[in-house]
Amino acid sequence: MNIRLLSLILLFTAPGAFAAGGDESPAPDIQHIVSTTPVPRSCQVEPATLVYLDSQGVSHTLNYKVMGTCEGGV
Repeated sequence: MNIRLLSLILLFTAPGAFAAGGDESPAPDIQHIVSTTPVPRSCQVEPATLVYLDSQGVSHTLNYKVMGTCEGGV
């Protein structure tokens, strides 16, 4: 499993695990990742998109933010 996929799984599952007194959300039904936005080389938080199919074959789009790799300095 690559680090990017592991990061996305943690993104979905960790907030429910750490919510104080809230209902736990079930893990998302991700059966196939169609596409992801490449991590930018900037030193800032940038918008990103994940498109995936669930077990019923329904396409879902998730918009989130990702920290750039900050290659080339600050």
